[in-house]
Amino acid sequence: VKFFLWNNMGLIASVICFLPIVILLLANKDLDGKTKKIVTVVAAIALVLCSKSSPLYVLNDWMDANIFFTMGKSMFRGKVLYRDVFDHKGPVLYLLYGLGWLLDHTGFIGVFVLEICGFAVFLGLGLCTAELLRGKPLHPVWCLVPAAAVAACRAFSHGGSAEELLLPFLAAALYGLVKCLTANRQMPLRTVALQGFLCGCALLLKYTVLGFYLAWVAVLAVLYLRRGWLRQLGRSCAAYLGGLALAALPWFAYFGAHHALNAWWECYFYDNLFLYKGDGRSALTLAQYLWWAVRDDLPAVCLLAAFLLWTVLSKRHGAALATLAMAAGLAFTSLMGGYLVYYGLVLAVFAPLGLAALPQKLPAKGGVCAALSVAGIAAAAAWCLLLSPNRALRGRAAESLPQLQFAEIIRQTPNATLLNYGTLDGGFYTAAGGLPPCRYFCVTNMPLQDQWQQQWDLLDAAAVDYVVALTGDLQNDYPIYHCVASQTYNGGEGEVTWYLYAKTK
Repeated sequence: VKFFLWNNMGLIASVICFLPIVILLLANKDLDGKTKKIVTVVAAIALVLCSKSSPLYVLNDWMDANIFFTMGKSMFRGKVLYRDVFDHKGPVLYLLYGLGWLLDHTGFIGVFVLEICGFAVFLGLGLCTAELLRGKPLHPVWCLVPAAAVAACRAFSHGGSAEELLLPFLAAALYGLVKCLTANRQMPLRTVALQGFLCGCALLLKYTVLGFYLAWVAVLAVLYLRRGWLRQLGRSCAAYLGGLALAALPWFAYFGAHHALNAWWECYFYDNLFLYKGDGRSALTLAQYLWWAVRDDLPAVCLLAAFLLWTVLSKRHGAALATLAMAAGLAFTSLMGGYLVYYGLVLAVFAPLGLAALPQKLPAKGGVCAALSVAGIAAAAAWCLLLSPNRALRGRAAESLPQLQFAEIIRQTPNATLLNYGTLDGGFYTAAGGLPPCRYFCVTNMPLQDQWQQQWDLLDAAAVDYVVALTGDLQNDYPIYHCVASQTYNGGEGEVTWYLYAKTK
């Protein structure tokens, strides 16, 4: 026990420090028990239809999700992030996927549970934010509107993205700021510290949301300066920075205990800032990326547009300016490094604000409300069922996925070792349940020649039992390996053929 605690003290500290935040968000006192149940059910309905992590999809075969899963699994099984296994997202993301692995070792049911929790927090806090701005309560069933708009949009992509898991953190910051602005009083220091902690967690999940938090701090600072709360502003800055430090502290403990601080710095900070560069530095390119993000997140953007129109008509110019500042900051830092379809999903944090523009007189109870609730649930479910970008992949047979078929072959060899060669993680480590054999267990889009060299060296030494690859002629370069299976399938991004090679005995 002493050996386990010493070698995993950083991981234990991370879990202990992170879980209370989830509990605090779920236990938000501004949400009653009925509302929490409804938003959780709504989140489950939307995600079971739209996320490939749900039981309606036999496996989330998205390569990025499987990289996160492999990293999280490796972390919980004793390997050290960045030093022993390589990817360039933040450690909080891998912690979440590792928690999901604890519930399901060879699938995504555990991740799906975490997705529901996070999405429910996002919807619940979004509903509270809309109520504060509107000045009147809303029936919780209205959260169906942003739920369907976000889950079925193109930017939602496969499910389980870092952007999706960021939504509850961003929603908590937005809610806290709106609560302070509408009350027109100082934010309690403990709340400021909590917001700083959540900001630290978000930045250690994916640092591209930095612009949102910079704008958040600026808006709050303007309020304090206009009210002459200079002393409290200084104290709040200290509390916020203290919360940030508290979020980072367990990770310093984790990497420091394993002598991996340099690896953490190099992979998550240096490589992302100086190696993984997009062409989004020009204003024209950024404008094009923003247009693509609007296109791919259109239903959520329409809700944001409805909110901004309502602020103009109701002469709430401060709310409009604050929202635009945070949206601009979020878009700038999220898109400046390039564009992929799911990058714009973080903008969906503003979607629930559109509920503030609903008519003031709405049925609050009785038969009419019940009938509207049932109709709303049916409409939202139909929207998700018919418009989700993953709709064609629901209910696939297990036999149609090479990940599951190859896993059956691999498991016939006791303690088999596997290498995912030459491409992103195809999900074979997940399906087979094994650990990666080397640091570069797949080849990412980071321009590092060491990725290829380590994999070539591993194959030259015939150090693994099986190899999966998207190339059908691997045996030409490595004659000791022969193809034992191949399968063509379409995971939603075009048809590909996977090959399984076994080492000749």
